Amino acid sequence: MIRNTAYISSSIIISMLRTLFSFRSLVVLFFLATCSWESFSQEEPEYDEIPVFLEVKGVGSVEIPALIKGEELFLPVTSLFDFLKIRNIPSQGLDSISGFFINPEARFYISRKVNRIIYQEKLFQLEEGALIRTDMNLYLKAEYFGKIFGLNCNFSFRSLSALITSELELPLIREMKQNELRKNLARLKGEITADRIIGRSYPGFRFGMADWSAIATEEVKGVSGARLNLSLGAVVAGGETNVSLYYNTNERFREKQQSYLWRFVNNDFAPLRQVMAGKITTQSISSIYNPVVGVQLTNTPSTFRRSFGTYTLSDKTEPGWTVELYVNNVLVDYVTADASGFFKFEVPLVYGNTIVKLKFYGPWGEEHQKEQNISIPFNFIPEKTFEYTVSAGIVEDTLLSRFSRASVNYGLTKSITLGGGVEYLSSVATGPAMPFARASFRILNNVLLSGEYTYGVRAKGTLSYRMPSNVQFDLDYVWYHPGQKAIFYNYLEERRISASAPLVLGNFSSFNRVSVNQIILPGSGYTTGEWLFSGSFSRVNANMTTYGIFISDVKPLFYSNLSFSLRLPGRISLMPQSQFSYNDARFISAKLRAEKYLLKNAFLSLSYERNFYHNSNLAELGLRYDFNAARTGFTVRHSGKKTTFIEQASGSLISDTRNSFVAAENRPNVGKGGATIIAFFDLNSNGFIDKGEQKVPGLNVRVNGGRVIVNEKDTSLHVTGLEPNTSYMMELDPGSFENIAWQLPYRTMSVMIDANMLKTIEVPVAVSGEASGTVTLESASVRKGQGRIIMKIFNNRMAETGATLTEDDGYFSFFGLRPGSYYIKADTGQLRKLSMESFPDSLAFVVRSGMDGDVIYDLDFTLKKIFKGEDSVLVPEPQPEPVIRKDTSYMVIHEVVEELVTISEDCWAIQLGAFRKKDNADALRKRLEKILGQKLEIVVADNFYKVRVSDIKSRAEVDEKVNLLARNGITELWLITLKAKQQQRILIEKSDSVAVIRDVVDSTAVTTVPPSLRSIQAGAFRSNSYAQALKNRLSSMLSNPVEIIYEDNYYKVRISGFKTLTDIERLLPTLGMMGLRDLWIPPVNEAAPVIEPVVIPADTTVIPAVKPAVVAEPEVIKEPEKIKEPEKEIPPVSLRVGDFIKKSQALRAQKLIFKKLGLESEVKEVWGYYYLLIGGFHTREETYKYYPELAGLGFRNVTFIDLR
Repeated sequence: MIRNTAYISSSIIISMLRTLFSFRSLVVLFFLATCSWESFSQEEPEYDEIPVFLEVKGVGSVEIPALIKGEELFLPVTSLFDFLKIRNIPSQGLDSISGFFINPEARFYISRKVNRIIYQEKLFQLEEGALIRTDMNLYLKAEYFGKIFGLNCNFSFRSLSALITSELELPLIREMKQNELRKNLARLKGEITADRIIGRSYPGFRFGMADWSAIATEEVKGVSGARLNLSLGAVVAGGETNVSLYYNTNERFREKQQSYLWRFVNNDFAPLRQVMAGKITTQSISSIYNPVVGVQLTNTPSTFRRSFGTYTLSDKTEPGWTVELYVNNVLVDYVTADASGFFKFEVPLVYGNTIVKLKFYGPWGEEHQKEQNISIPFNFIPEKTFEYTVSAGIVEDTLLSRFSRASVNYGLTKSITLGGGVEYLSSVATGPAMPFARASFRILNNVLLSGEYTYGVRAKGTLSYRMPSNVQFDLDYVWYHPGQKAIFYNYLEERRISASAPLVLGNFSSFNRVSVNQIILPGSGYTTGEWLFSGSFSRVNANMTTYGIFISDVKPLFYSNLSFSLRLPGRISLMPQSQFSYNDARFISAKLRAEKYLLKNAFLSLSYERNFYHNSNLAELGLRYDFNAARTGFTVRHSGKKTTFIEQASGSLISDTRNSFVAAENRPNVGKGGATIIAFFDLNSNGFIDKGEQKVPGLNVRVNGGRVIVNEKDTSLHVTGLEPNTSYMMELDPGSFENIAWQLPYRTMSVMIDANMLKTIEVPVAVSGEASGTVTLESASVRKGQGRIIMKIFNNRMAETGATLTEDDGYFSFFGLRPGSYYIKADTGQLRKLSMESFPDSLAFVVRSGMDGDVIYDLDFTLKKIFKGEDSVLVPEPQPEPVIRKDTSYMVIHEVVEELVTISEDCWAIQLGAFRKKDNADALRKRLEKILGQKLEIVVADNFYKVRVSDIKSRAEVDEKVNLLARNGITELWLITLKAKQQQRILIEKSDSVAVIRDVVDSTAVTTVPPSLRSIQAGAFRSNSYAQALKNRLSSMLSNPVEIIYEDNYYKVRISGFKTLTDIERLLPTLGMMGLRDLWIPPVNEAAPVIEPVVIPADTTVIPAVKPAVVAEPEVIKEPEKIKEPEKEIPPVSLRVGDFIKKSQALRAQKLIFKKLGLESEVKEVWGYYYLLIGGFHTREETYKYYPELAGLGFRNVTFIDLR
């Protein structure tokens, strides 16, 4: 009955389960069907999300995510605005983005919910689908960036690229310009930092530059002529030498029109930095309009030292010309003159003798410069700095006047500079000697005052005040001594006052200046008033200047010049100009000029001018074409009944005979310099190109100025058109090479340019290697890769070369190592924080030279946890000293007894430890049995318990055991030869069932391990500072304690924390790579533990490892033998070096060790691998000096073997 009931219950349960299973299946099927229906009913996205290549004109390129719907492009608002440095704040759900565009007043708000954009208080309603939100971005249809923000986007679906153009000065463009100006100002201040600095060179003779130009003029039925100019540039006796020859066919050849100058510059020699001879430039007070042939000496440097403010400089040139501002040959800024030719600069105020140079470039290739007529009225030099300039020569006038001038300046404080001197000109009738004194004061940050007095000639002063709003006031006054003859004009006074102010309103910017100039003449006065207005809006530039001229007893004259410049599509420019007279209420003249660029290098211009006052016309047609080697132009001009044809051509030659380079350019180069950059494979790492080292193609260089010419024949780079005696920052592009293994030792060079020559710069390219390996964390029975461990690499000079971080699986790699010796180790500070220790402590390796780079594998490390209170990871937690209590019970007891055993045949044994206490020996035995997979014996001899692997029949089996032990971190052992019939006493375990009194261990009492006594002495010094320096160096590199002990009148630096000699041997390669070769191990008064993995209680006595181990165990029973001659002693200590896959590798290593160290070795084979056995040592101490030597040769696996 019970059985049937059980059966029924089982049937019911099974039926219920089947029903439940069927119901569950239906639910699952319904769920899957529902999900499938939902998935099929869900529409696919209408767009593709892919990255596009975005280029912003004037900025650069970047790859950003984008959406493509059909062929329409959608750009992420936040990503694009972030790239352009436009302030934007997305909402939390990406439903809206707010911010401002360029100016804080120009605020915008983009809303996806209402599908509109509000920008500058204007509402822009978007079409449906113009905004798309994804999980990461809010995307806007590209065309709206142009319609609303002026960011016109041209999208190429074929190349998946987009080009954005804008007429606005975007924040990123403004930031790039500011960074460039900051770099230039940093150069003015001398704040150049580069990886490599290349100074001046002083060759005896080098010819390098030549400029030429020819202009031919032919008038129909009139005069024809030609003007020829040839300039030569060279280096003579280390100095810049320039010679210019000029000839006009309608004039006789005159020496006065020729020029020549030799200049020697050495800014490092403070007493005399510059020497000039030839036709010199003098900053004379007297009016000198002819060249001066003479000599000039000065200690003023040719470069700037500091910039601390600005001064407004404005002038006029031809309309549309480009003007560059140079301060002591450093390009500071450049502008384009407006429709009337007006331009202005903010000139940096600098210490020293300031030379301001303006270079003008016309649309026809015209180029000229001026520097003499421009002066900054404030001359400051650094505090407590003395400068002088001395000049003397003959003026090429009709009187051959003698000229000389000496001036000095002294920086009394940072804000006060005093100066003075004397000038002499023999042709001045009122007195050839003219002493002068001057001073410059910086009263406040925005108030500058300057004054000068020249005896018998003039006195002048200048006051400048700039408000925080950039409104500037200037006041100038000059008083002339009555009757003076040094200055040719007969002025009595000059007075000038001016006020200027910039104005910026949105996209409209302007500059306004009002000035009054008054000249007092004997019996009359001349006053000029000027109001200048220059402004620009979008593509239109305008200038209106109104003049008022007041002369004594003459009716005032008022007139205005009005000019416009309009940029039209198709690279066409129109420039209408007119002049209007208010006195006559009519236009005086009108002019219209049109310019058009043709192709890439051609330029066409057409102009017509009508002068209503003189009833004359002037029409002009011009064409210019720029070849690479020359600029050519043709002009036809018609005025009245005259027609004139003008042909012109100009160019230059550059010669670098040292590198067999000759080039022709269309710009002048005399007086300028450059560099020839040669990249080469530096196979021997000496930094110089040697025979057999090939040049490397593909290097790119970026220079702020000049032109870069790539020589395809020999892969060299030539940078031309640089200003001399100026340091240029050259940036080398490491990513321009075709092979990633080709690495540059530096990225930036500061190059001092020599005039009239190309300086040769050899750039070594190292074929870099890669080092890789793994870091494994070992704990209990688990081994796994350890991530985020800092691995540091050091060179053979102990300098840190690089660092890398291990990945999650423990793998690490470091690329970019130049050929040479290195060692790698885990970061000591990080391991200390993690309570870990690395095995090995470090590994040495060598990166070999080669065209494709070297790869180092198998740099493997094992990390182990340091248990609390210990210094070595191999030592487990201190074991408690057993405290015994008695417990009587019936049990099976395992009894260990000593038994005398006779060896039956010759064999080998490996001894792994010797202990005073049996428990310690037994603990080691059990651990090693797990590793080796076999039983070990404990031999009792000399009151020690010795753990051995016994009964090894052959030497090959010995090698197998040694390799297995070495892979498990056991590198300290003794090899013992056992003879037949020899007896030894071993421990044998027996068991029986008896009633015994069992010892129960009480774990409440713990005995600590004694502190380590073994150490390495790394140095001994008479000076404590030297010892402290070595200690700091070692402490930063090692995890072991480092201390200084004063003993025997020496400060001794010792490294401690070693448990065994194996610990010391493990550290020797690292110390060798650090250059510490003279090491000494102080004697240990107390015995030290021999085996690492076992905790040795405090009362344990151990045989010191440095003492000879037992060679043969004492025999209990000896048979009588015949007396034999004593055999020659075989050195019992050896070193096992390396692991090689091929025997040829082992043989090469054998030859290398013998060649470098003179050590003989034997090649051994085990398990298909080869290693070297270096013998001949009698004691362990004899091997110590070879550990660092072997590590230096790249052998990191060195194992100590004692054959006794």
